[in-house]
Amino acid sequence: MELESSAGSPDFPLHHGRLSLSFAGTVADRGSAMTERVPTPALLSAWLRHAGLAAEEREPTRALYRRALRLREAIARAVSALVDGNRPSAEDVATLNDAARRWSSRPSLDVQTLTLSSSHPETIESGLGRIAADAIELLADPQERARLRRCGLDSCGAIFLTPAGHRERRWCSMARCGNRAKVTAFRKRAKSR
Repeated sequence: MELESSAGSPDFPLHHGRLSLSFAGTVADRGSAMTERVPTPALLSAWLRHAGLAAEEREPTRALYRRALRLREAIARAVSALVDGNRPSAEDVATLNDAARRWSSRPSLDVQTLTLSSSHPETIESGLGRIAADAIELLADPQERARLRRCGLDSCGAIFLTPAGHRERRWCSMARCGNRAKVTAFRKRAKSR
């Protein structure tokens, strides 16, 4: 399917319920036209900062950008497989494991405050490592996997995590997709009268 670029102001929703799902959601409308929300390395860096995953404003290399998009697509395919009742492919799992190993930063304990701290500021690489680790934790948790849903708006197709106790939630975002679906249903009912 062709990807359209959103070249205007960045649209970076983080409403998917997990960091890794929001990263997979940087391709919008997977069910139809597919709009790329991070079409450049600079916008990938901006998304990571928006998500609180990178403190630096440096632009990733083209090679790192391509690896990040491979990670994103591996996450999208893996969670989509689970929602469809299938197992993620060995290749996608290997991509997640490799990214987590390659880019993970280790926290340390601050002796004065007894809080977790990183010995260095978040980088693009460590942000991608956190995304990979989040995806691995999600895929390894049977209770979390059971809460995965595909957006009920046909043109969207985003995978999201339902809040505990909200198994009937149908849309990734009520404000975006839920509203679109309700407007479409209203117009259809009005037209048939």
